Amino acid sequence: MSDPVLHKYFDFGDRALANLTLESGERVLLTIVPAGFAVHKLHLFGTIPGRCLFGANDLASKQMIDVLTRDARQLPPLPRAKKQQDEAPDSDPPSERPLSLFTRLALTARDADDLVRLFERTRNTV
Repeated sequence: MSDPVLHKYFDFGDRALANLTLESGERVLLTIVPAGFAVHKLHLFGTIPGRCLFGANDLASKQMIDVLTRDARQLPPLPRAKKQQDEAPDSDPPSERPLSLFTRLALTARDADDLVRLFERTRNTV
């Protein structure tokens, strides 16, 4: 097992993605679009997206953001990505952006199954 790595982090407000390697060596892609949030497994050194591991519609993802914002102090800080671009509005601090919160939670997961459990628990927390 190795340390998790954040490869790409592109946050354009309502559209965003993060490409990362989990502790187990599995690569995943986190995506945010106006319709919601999704996590896909990546194949071939993180170049080809595979099956969807987790998905949440817009309402569920907003509820997840509320839960993660409330518990943000318990998450590790967001590392600098190898390729990073952040064009988010200046009104929100970087730690409060949805992609930042989802990525910080994902970096705590041991493997893809643990990642899905973390996101499911977040989605089902009131």
